[in-house]
Amino acid sequence: MGANGIYGLSGSGLDIESLVKMGMMNKQNQYDKMYQTQLKQTWVKEAYNTVYTDVKAFKESMSTFKMQSNMSAMQATSSNNDVVSVTANGAAAAMNHKITVEQVASNAYLMTANGKKIERANTSAANSAYLKDVLFSGDATKTTVDGQTSYLVKNGTTGKNDTFKGSDVAISIEVQDGDEVDSDGKPVTHKVEFTYDQIFGDNKTLNDLATAFSNSGANVQGGYDTVNDSFSLYNKTSGSANKIGLKANNKASADLLNKLHLASYHGQNNTLGSAITFETDKMNVAATGTNAKATIDGKTYESDTNKLNVANVIYNFNGVSAKNADGTYQASTISVSQDTDKIVDNVKKFVETYNTLIDSLNTKYREEKNTDYKPLTKKQESEMTESQINKWNEKAKSGLLYHDNNIYSIISDMREALYTEVDAVDTVLTDARGNKYSYNSMSSIGITSSTNQGHITLDEEKLKKALTEDPDCVYQLFASDQDSTYISGSTNKNQSDTYTSKSDYLNTGIANRLYNSMTTNIRNLESYAGTSKETDDESYLGKLITNMNTKMTSFQTLMKTYKSKLYKRYDAMAGALSKLGAQRSYSTGYWDEREGNI
Repeated sequence: MGANGIYGLSGSGLDIESLVKMGMMNKQNQYDKMYQTQLKQTWVKEAYNTVYTDVKAFKESMSTFKMQSNMSAMQATSSNNDVVSVTANGAAAAMNHKITVEQVASNAYLMTANGKKIERANTSAANSAYLKDVLFSGDATKTTVDGQTSYLVKNGTTGKNDTFKGSDVAISIEVQDGDEVDSDGKPVTHKVEFTYDQIFGDNKTLNDLATAFSNSGANVQGGYDTVNDSFSLYNKTSGSANKIGLKANNKASADLLNKLHLASYHGQNNTLGSAITFETDKMNVAATGTNAKATIDGKTYESDTNKLNVANVIYNFNGVSAKNADGTYQASTISVSQDTDKIVDNVKKFVETYNTLIDSLNTKYREEKNTDYKPLTKKQESEMTESQINKWNEKAKSGLLYHDNNIYSIISDMREALYTEVDAVDTVLTDARGNKYSYNSMSSIGITSSTNQGHITLDEEKLKKALTEDPDCVYQLFASDQDSTYISGSTNKNQSDTYTSKSDYLNTGIANRLYNSMTTNIRNLESYAGTSKETDDESYLGKLITNMNTKMTSFQTLMKTYKSKLYKRYDAMAGALSKLGAQRSYSTGYWDEREGNI
């Protein structure tokens, strides 16, 4: 279709569609080249994004190998775990300790006394969980007058009938959980209250009572054990600063507390005392928590919990030390030693992590380009199956990062970090021949390159030997931390060429070197290719792709204009030829008529 109708049917004999298509071939070829360039740039960006993800994950993993708890792992054992169990962090010294535990930390704890069950005033409901059955010998008679509810109840203690308004407070208990005082100097307390409407109308239970204690605001947790018919109250935290004080504000509240038969539990000797008697309007400090007390290497310690950290050894107190015949406490022995197996396992993980990245980078760096396969144009794709397209693209994407400078920089930094000695490991040892040596390099602890591509291996026996002779060498070799401004390959000569900065780098452990260098390389990757497949970022490749998209859009507009011009040109040519043909036909007919041919 041309500007003025259907081309090629005017009698001119011109195939205008074919002529326009031929005329557009050069422009289409130009556009296809731009499309292929843009697609190639997108592939390269995606390839870089994969590298970015891998390098970032590698950098983050280096934090594991900077931790003293991993690279200078220590283990601790106790001669009596019933009294004290122990762990040690990486900074603990390899040595023995002596400990006696004179007292363990305990919570303030109340529980229904041994051999006792909760008493019910309603003897016909011996196992009832309802508060009304605990307090009263029978159900109440409910009456309502002028919207006011009242209850006629039989007092379980006196046997008399009493009438109470539904809104009256039946139970009121004050709870004290410590020595805190208010602005007037009075002890801070929290209330647990129930009305008669709640007890008889809502049928509140012992479980509801336990919940009320828990929700009172006090540092106290309540509980009701239906199996053993036992009620309990305990402070949520241990230590001598914690307590459980209970005050019954009326006779019914005192009756309730006494029917629970609460007794104080003593964590020191795992015993439960006798039931406590509660009186009206009297704060009864029924239970008090205790601090743990222990003597470690001759020094006495006190803690409000049963966990104590001394010199990077974590003690967990499980019981009180037994006593000798003379009344002194029997000491337990704590042995702290290096956890060689854990260190070896972590070094093996480092080797695996390092190899995963270096192998991936080397594959990308050494993969040669397949120049016979270029990105497909849209027309080429339309003539192929999906399977054919995928196979073609797989070959076309080969070697995208072949001998790439950014990839080379990462590989180079990794090798330099790994193979440069760490001067911070300054322990000097002497062998049988008097030769001096130090475990200040990866090769000295058994990590060496197995190929010319940087893949590394670990000699476990050599590593274990190093740990035996210099227990701290692995931690310092990996985790020595300096304020390093020197980064390998830096273009900042003011930093990279100074003696101090170079010295910092030499004293920095391998894991920290790798962490620092990957930080720099990540910034470079972000600047060059961004962090994702998105093309609207400010990276170099992102801008290239965006600019190419703009150029392609403009070129498409130019192609439409040019195509329209071709149609108009060939339309005019067809019209001229048609007119010329008509004139020639007229002239031929005229002379034929004059000559008598017609």
